[in-house]
Amino acid sequence: MPRPNDADHSAHRPEFPYPIPPPTTRSPDTYDISLENIHTLAYKKVANRVKPVATTLPEEFRIVRRIPVDPLLDLPVLPSKCEPFSPGKRYTNERMLAWDANPTNFLWPEEVRLVHEIIKLQELGFAWDESEKGRFSSEYFDPVVIPTIEHVPWVLKNIPIPPGIFEEVVGIIKDKIASGIYEDSNSSYRSQWFCVLKKDGKSLRIVHDLQPLNQVAIKDSGVPPMVEQYAEGFGGRGCYGIFDLFVGFDQRELDTRSRDLTTFQTPSEPSG
Repeated sequence: MPRPNDADHSAHRPEFPYPIPPPTTRSPDTYDISLENIHTLAYKKVANRVKPVATTLPEEFRIVRRIPVDPLLDLPVLPSKCEPFSPGKRYTNERMLAWDANPTNFLWPEEVRLVHEIIKLQELGFAWDESEKGRFSSEYFDPVVIPTIEHVPWVLKNIPIPPGIFEEVVGIIKDKIASGIYEDSNSSYRSQWFCVLKKDGKSLRIVHDLQPLNQVAIKDSGVPPMVEQYAEGFGGRGCYGIFDLFVGFDQRELDTRSRDLTTFQTPSEPSG
């Protein structure tokens, strides 16, 4: 489910702090207007951002933390010696061969086998496509409820999808519906959304413009930890690792009472 803080990525036209150069004498046919050559500012000014409402949080929205069972009790034992690789349910032989676990030859052959063995033991914690994505267990984490003040539902017109990426966008939406991230909705809300290129310059990411929701959401006073103090803990230590994050969102389920707030219109029907 999209998060209200995703609203920082708005669809407004960015402001350019530098003067626009005069037009060249080239003919219109010589201009390259491919996506790779279109550059804009990623964010708007802080003063123009929509901020949540600073008010008292109702008791019903307070977080209750609990640990019903110690999750470390059934943690697999790390093997001291690995047998030849055998495919698992998700970590198949094809996926193992497609991933280079030792690109710089830093690991010994036995360590490489250990890496593959650990991934196979914990394979249900990894996802290679949308259908394999999971979320935190509701036994430990309650579904997220978005606290809001009294307000009038908003209904915003969709931003048109460029014809050149229409089929790809529809495919992304269908994958998210199949994995349970999106579901059908018939609420009285409708927010805008659009697509941006990911860092690889090829894949698309759907961005939900939830600025109207931020305007009526109750502000959370929590702030991220101080980076300097966090980084000091790694001083004087040798650290190495690699992690290809498949997705950075959707780990928590959104409570049914808040799902209508994130409704948007897809090319076929409303979803939330």
